[in-house]
Amino acid sequence: MRSHRLAAWGLAASAWLAGGVLAATEPAASGDPLVDAGRRIYQEGQLPDGSPVQATRPEGFVLEGPQAACVICHRESGMGSVEGSLDRTILVPPVAGPLLFAPARFSDTFLDVSHHWVPNDAWARALTRSAYDEASLARALREGWDPDGHPLMAPMPQYALDDGAVSALAGYLRRLAAEPAPGVEPDALHLATVVTPDAPPGQAEAVISVLRAWSATAQPSGSPWALHVWKLSGPPEQWPEQLESRYRERPVFALLSGVGGAEWGPVHRFCESNRVPCVLPALEVAPAADEAFYPLYFSPGVTLEARILAAHWLAQIKGSDKAAGQLPEIVQVYADASGQRAAESLTAALGADAGSTRMQRFRPTAPTAGLESMGPDSILVLWLRPEEIEQLAALIPEGPRGSIVLSELLAPPAVLSLPPAWKARLTYVSLFDDLGLQGEIARLRLKRWLDLQGLEPAPDPRPQADAYAAAYLFTRALGEIRGQELRRPPVPLVREHLLEMMEREANKYTDGTDLVDPDSHVAFYGRMSLGPKQRTAVRGGALLRYASPDSDRLVAASERIVP
Repeated sequence: MRSHRLAAWGLAASAWLAGGVLAATEPAASGDPLVDAGRRIYQEGQLPDGSPVQATRPEGFVLEGPQAACVICHRESGMGSVEGSLDRTILVPPVAGPLLFAPARFSDTFLDVSHHWVPNDAWARALTRSAYDEASLARALREGWDPDGHPLMAPMPQYALDDGAVSALAGYLRRLAAEPAPGVEPDALHLATVVTPDAPPGQAEAVISVLRAWSATAQPSGSPWALHVWKLSGPPEQWPEQLESRYRERPVFALLSGVGGAEWGPVHRFCESNRVPCVLPALEVAPAADEAFYPLYFSPGVTLEARILAAHWLAQIKGSDKAAGQLPEIVQVYADASGQRAAESLTAALGADAGSTRMQRFRPTAPTAGLESMGPDSILVLWLRPEEIEQLAALIPEGPRGSIVLSELLAPPAVLSLPPAWKARLTYVSLFDDLGLQGEIARLRLKRWLDLQGLEPAPDPRPQADAYAAAYLFTRALGEIRGQELRRPPVPLVREHLLEMMEREANKYTDGTDLVDPDSHVAFYGRMSLGPKQRTAVRGGALLRYASPDSDRLVAASERIVP
């Protein structure tokens, strides 16, 4: 099954590069023209004269331009990868300067503990070769021979590169992983967590307490964590200067977790422009991340909930005998920016099929305004907080006419009290779609850890769960890097390698539809995966309902929906 993932990864990487994402993710110009020319070869597949790189695969077909870029296989960090199945392992050796231009003295387990053997002599030679220099690198690239005169293995292509291009590429490779990233010091790994002014009340304290508990004991990078809390203030247009000022004062290796509402764009852009990983913050609305490399998100947030709803309803009316195949009247009520973003996303996703759709802002002084005219077939979507929903329920305990839909992100069932008449007609749209054993293990794991740390569980456990999962996966990724150093010569800790290891850790949740790693039950999400051009780990969800009007237990009301 791993071999299928490798093929999918290769296709995704090709599409990612072809889509021009590198303009956003490439390192800043070094000031050295030779090194910058080498970066363009490695990252973009562009020769110093601006023409595309050409390379021929062992199978005979020709790659050109972005498809021939070294980064596709050797990754942004230059640390390579390993993939495959038990009968066919594909090894992509590291090309980062500290490893490439030194004798390879790897043990036979240096890449992955699950690939603790080398399947043939050619791979074994890759682990024990002599050091490359510029001349042997040119021979490897053009003719496919390693420094000791042994053939390189597929899928390594042969490149049409002149001496100037080889020299430029060698200059860039010498820079890869040659220096530790900012925030990495001998006695501390500096991390920050960001809290925006629009973060939901109470969530910042829940997240920060979890991160501080992790920081007190975590040393997977070889040094303690130094956690810095960056609380932003004022309107979003003032946040960039605040972030830059804090970063100048105290450079950090990464932003770990964090809390926000509907406005995270300035933080997203800060991370991308400064090449600082933004690791899985707890957000209600995440920025579009397809054109980014450094920010990682659990999900798009309420906008994904809206698209799940739209996909479910559109599937229902497809081929229906209703007039024009349209949905009944849909009334969306929102109270703040997060709710408005969700309502706009649902309207856009439904398009012309929505029929009669209206959006209105919730007014605390007249909470039921606009609901009186709803018919028995109407759908009321409340993008509201628990206190606003409970205010409505107190005024109309029998519930509005028609069916009711709530956002589990904005109105967590754990903190919401509703009368039976509401529960009977209510559906949640949820990104936390696993109601089985995996979800139960995640909840028990979180509770046990909180107990051990002396932390009280929050009424809504999800912010703590998100912070716990972010810290856990981050710690595992750092641990994987450190574990590799026990099996190969150490190199400085760089952010790109951390992000590549984060992808691997997130992908241990599922492989297709099968559970892969029982130890990965740390988040409340049923499915998570990351990869090239995949910077949101959750891309689907489900509809939930109460088991009965008198029950607080939720059950699935749909299959998993990936819009």
